[in-house]
Amino acid sequence: MSERDDDALMAELRRIAAEVDPVPPGVLEAARAAIATRHLDHELAELVADSADAGSGLLFEAVRGPGAAESRLLTFDGGGVQVDVDLEPAGSGLRLIGQFTGPVTECGVERGDGGSVEVDVDELGRFVADGVPPGPIRLRYRSEIGQLVRTAWLVP
Repeated sequence: MSERDDDALMAELRRIAAEVDPVPPGVLEAARAAIATRHLDHELAELVADSADAGSGLLFEAVRGPGAAESRLLTFDGGGVQVDVDLEPAGSGLRLIGQFTGPVTECGVERGDGGSVEVDVDELGRFVADGVPPGPIRLRYRSEIGQLVRTAWLVP
């Protein structure tokens, strides 16, 4: 078998595999969002806890009761600030309820489609973002010292 035959066979196998097991649309959307909105001028907040991770130690369902399984509690740390976020389905979108530990001067939710939702943070560091469309999202905030911080992309 020649190299040309091998290449043709591999191309045919890739075509068949794509028909049988296509890439889910959410994965493609998240990949496009990650590539289209790269930023070199920010710090990446580290995910330190996720209720979806069985080993996280978060007793989310037991504490919150019925319906908590639909929510997801996340904790990020970056820029000298920690943020706890509760993601929950709300109508056709998402509701984010959060608390910053450490002062921030601005906050927003960036969407995978390039849009964003600015969020008001009260004097205690609490915030709520309602009606965030489904799809990849990430938090963006600026610490008191001016450091721009973004979380990793989330696909709730």
